[in-house]
Amino acid sequence: MFRSAILLSLTTLALGLSTGDLTVTLNAVSNKVSSIEDIILTAVVSNPTDADIRVIRSANVLDGSASDSFRVSKEGKKVTFTGLIVPDFAVEENFITIPAGQSVAVNHTVSNTYDFESHGTGSFTFAPWTYFQTDVDEPVLEVPVDAVTVEVTEDVTFRSVIERTTNQNQRTSFPNCNDGGKLQTIRDSISFARSLAGGAAQDIRNRPNSNEWNKFFGGNNRDDVWWRFDLIAGDLPSSGNRQYVDDANICNRATAYAIIWRDGNGQITQSDIYMCDGFFGLQGTPDVCRQPLDQINNSKGGVMLHEMSHATGGTTDHTYGCGAVQGLSAQQKFDNADNYQCMSLNVYRLFNC
Repeated sequence: MFRSAILLSLTTLALGLSTGDLTVTLNAVSNKVSSIEDIILTAVVSNPTDADIRVIRSANVLDGSASDSFRVSKEGKKVTFTGLIVPDFAVEENFITIPAGQSVAVNHTVSNTYDFESHGTGSFTFAPWTYFQTDVDEPVLEVPVDAVTVEVTEDVTFRSVIERTTNQNQRTSFPNCNDGGKLQTIRDSISFARSLAGGAAQDIRNRPNSNEWNKFFGGNNRDDVWWRFDLIAGDLPSSGNRQYVDDANICNRATAYAIIWRDGNGQITQSDIYMCDGFFGLQGTPDVCRQPLDQINNSKGGVMLHEMSHATGGTTDHTYGCGAVQGLSAQQKFDNADNYQCMSLNVYRLFNC
């Protein structure tokens, strides 16, 4: 979503990824525990090549924070992710270099990042997200790896990463920031995000076989994608409660930061989006008019739309960049937040510039 401003001068650094460049193994410290607090999963990512490999570590198994690193299920039913969505690719901490011929091990605890309580005790299956990119808009390498199963016998009580303190009766976007200038920027960005989403929704109806549709959502049900754009455009009560705040205390890795609360049926009931300092340095949406279509990746309104797709539709962050996301499968396109931002910005660039 965000272009990196960091350059490295390592002569042995791999510039792209190919099949076999990385391997992944996953193991549980114990396959039977009494509490979700005791679940520890160890992922080992190995680089068998003769060149160092630097990759994005956000939203994959290399990220040991409270982010979405696993596809979790119980008896075939998805266990909802309840952690944090934290991308910012101008921050070096969101990248990791795996030296040639070496491995990186990451231990994961997951008690406060998935809703185990709604599924009760029993056996949970963890399949790691293994989408790797060397940078935003670079091709994606997906590494196959076996899932692991852990049985939890007693404690599956829900834990939250952040205390739920917002007004749950608030039915639409509620911007909150103690800096008046930033507050207005957030308000303007919400308006742009809604307008961008509305334009994309209308384009799906008016040009159902457009190049933009085929690039970013080809193979999907148009009504399903239209509905997600419409939720953002309408700021509807059915899309959940949201608050937009500027909280630098949790923004060391993020330009924008989202957490979603759901009920026991997986329905979104509340979403908080944190707009961090880096957000306010992004280009305005009208500035995309100066960019070729194939170089558009973000704007303030586009990033707000990206975050609102998390907040309203529960999208994920597994591939970044408007070029890279076109290579995803149909299901991955439907689930990936950047696809919504990218289609909306492309439609805006075509018809508003």
